[in-house]
Amino acid sequence: MRLFVAGFAFGVMAVGSAFAQNVVSAHSGVVHYVEGTAYLNNERVDPKFGQFPEIKQDQEFRTEEGRAEILLTPGVFMRVGENSSIRMLSNKLTDTRVEVLTGSALLECEEISKDNAIMLLYKGNTMILAKRGLYRVETNPVHFQVYEGEAIVKGESGQLTLKGGKQTALQGVLMAENFDKKATDDLYLWSNRRAGYLAKANVSSAMSMRNGSSNYGYGSAFSYFGGLFGGSNQYGAWRFNPMFGVYTWVPYNGMGYSPFGYNYWSPYTVIYYQPTTYSGGGSYGGGAVSARSPVGSAFTASQLGYATGGERTSNAGASFPGVSSAPSSVSAGAAAASSGGGRAGSGGVSGGASGGRGR
Repeated sequence: MRLFVAGFAFGVMAVGSAFAQNVVSAHSGVVHYVEGTAYLNNERVDPKFGQFPEIKQDQEFRTEEGRAEILLTPGVFMRVGENSSIRMLSNKLTDTRVEVLTGSALLECEEISKDNAIMLLYKGNTMILAKRGLYRVETNPVHFQVYEGEAIVKGESGQLTLKGGKQTALQGVLMAENFDKKATDDLYLWSNRRAGYLAKANVSSAMSMRNGSSNYGYGSAFSYFGGLFGGSNQYGAWRFNPMFGVYTWVPYNGMGYSPFGYNYWSPYTVIYYQPTTYSGGGSYGGGAVSARSPVGSAFTASQLGYATGGERTSNAGASFPGVSSAPSSVSAGAAAASSGGGRAGSGGVSGGASGGRGR
């Protein structure tokens, strides 16, 4: 079956030889996946293939004995646990504001565009997500956690910046405290599994995009994406994958990563993907999971679009002129990441002994 799906800033019409999908509007708040019982404005959500309800401004979404995954801005997944509820205060990509009413909400942020904004609210407190990472709001007991990334928390008592491994109560005075990032629960483990599934869908989508254009060339990657998405930059987009029946995030260039330890490939780095499974925990000790090799067999961190410290940059590794197979040499950082042992940095390795994640 020949598949080609054109994706725009946050949604497109998915086209396939046997699929006719609805248009996902350019807003945050698409109910992407429901497991169990969930309601949108008191109407039960009945998932159907290729149809994704949208939480509009001022609407409420809640779960009972179930969980749900909601797409916000491109690269940001919001997952709510059982007996949880949220209200969509603003569903604009440039101004996404979600109020957590009850229960638990975990946000996996592969990427936060400089043009977009994500803000969480809970009873007079606002939490602005400043960087890619993993964040959680819990209402019983009430607290906000940053597993990885950085967030600015504002409340009646003042303002606080939280980084990875820190949390604050959302009652009384804001105060940064340590928490155990290795402690997991059902929502965390379920989110880890969802992240792994969507990462697999990313590989399929990236390969489809790479093979779907007759004029695709590594040296002209940016002009290719400019025509496909209406403008080229370092950010990615949602793309519907009919084979998996989901939207996944596809970076425009280089590679992206999930805080759970999975990689997201662009159409021109996916040529280095190798389906070598390895056993590794999530970023925060989520237990043994089956994942794909974080990088291909042989290429440098800079070619993948990473700067020192493992962050993906806008232009690093933007082209692979004349490359038809992986280079023969392997940098130390890439080799470590290929084995799942650490972060691909500037010719070095960090966290090899303690991390099960390769970036």
